[in-house]
Amino acid sequence: MSMNAYACTLPGQPAINAFFEEVQLNTLKWAQRFDLAPQFKSIGWYTKARFGLQAAREYPNATYNQICLAGDLLTWLFTVDDTCDRGSAGAEAAVEMKSMLHEFIEILENKREPSDNSLSIGLANILERFRATSTPYLYRQYCKHMIDYLKECFFEIDMQLHSYVPSIAKYFEMRPFTGFYIMFPLVAIFEKLDLPDEVYEHETIVEIELILNLLGCLANDLHSIAREKDLEIAGFNLIFIAQRELNLPHEEAVQYVIDYHDEYLFKLEQLRKEIPYWNESINTQLDEYIQGLYTIVKGYDDWAILDTGRYESI
Repeated sequence: MSMNAYACTLPGQPAINAFFEEVQLNTLKWAQRFDLAPQFKSIGWYTKARFGLQAAREYPNATYNQICLAGDLLTWLFTVDDTCDRGSAGAEAAVEMKSMLHEFIEILENKREPSDNSLSIGLANILERFRATSTPYLYRQYCKHMIDYLKECFFEIDMQLHSYVPSIAKYFEMRPFTGFYIMFPLVAIFEKLDLPDEVYEHETIVEIELILNLLGCLANDLHSIAREKDLEIAGFNLIFIAQRELNLPHEEAVQYVIDYHDEYLFKLEQLRKEIPYWNESINTQLDEYIQGLYTIVKGYDDWAILDTGRYESI
């Protein structure tokens, strides 16, 4: 089976924000303004990654200021993520990042002011901008997802430092916290949706969010095969976990993940039919919210495959 067999993991037409060129330039300026470049990564790394373009894919209808906020958030997240990841330059950077994760969490919990380091100052800037535009509930949801993600980073760093080999069960326990959830509240924040808290917390909506998150994670696993197969220790990727745990040949492990992905696509459509009816206004906005979540995952997919080839190789 060739890579072309699963290059496009989500159906639908690609979309992109009209400000995609401007936001890409803005993310580079933001990375330099807060000294992420060159302190953590070179400006060439940020230029090649095109996080502004990723934001433009994920939020095609956002305003310029909104899309800049999303681009800066993605720039910050991937700076942290790449340092924590098994594909990072070395264990020393991961250990240093681990010491900073505690500070990031305390900033998100409003327990401390940022110290004099670039990532903490950059995070504070992002949070200030979210507070200015979010409802209290959506801001809390956003911070909760950020904290969950940062706690998952500890897990990935420990995998890297201690050669921990996760199981399939551990994958499904921890993998959903690796980033997509963070981007979901931005749909409601940017579109200024007026949904009651109980709608977001309804079990069907929560499950839809989980499935969309896993669709993004499984797509990431499929995209990053070439990159991760060359690592000394395979990353947090279900293909390699299943290959080892189930004693599968590589191509069968790939098909195992494709099957999971297809199953979740089917389940997503079934769940959308089971959404309760509140009233016309709520359900119209809820449809917009769920479509926005799908667009995030689809936009990531297009950015990874069409725009950057980010996960093709190390």
